[in-house]
Amino acid sequence: MSENEISSIMSAFGKYSLKTTDYQRFKADKTESRNHKADSTTEYLHILKKK
Repeated sequence: MSENEISSIMSAFGKYSLKTTDYQRFKADKTESRNHKADSTTEYLHILKKK
């Protein structure tokens, strides 16, 4: 689901907000054949204050 879809659904039930935090990705393997090439990952916290 996209952020917009989540926002529209949750907003129907109260006050919705979204917080994000970027973290450096943990790299356990040192080979070039890694499945995940990203250097960082994003954490999403969806907050809903019900009506």
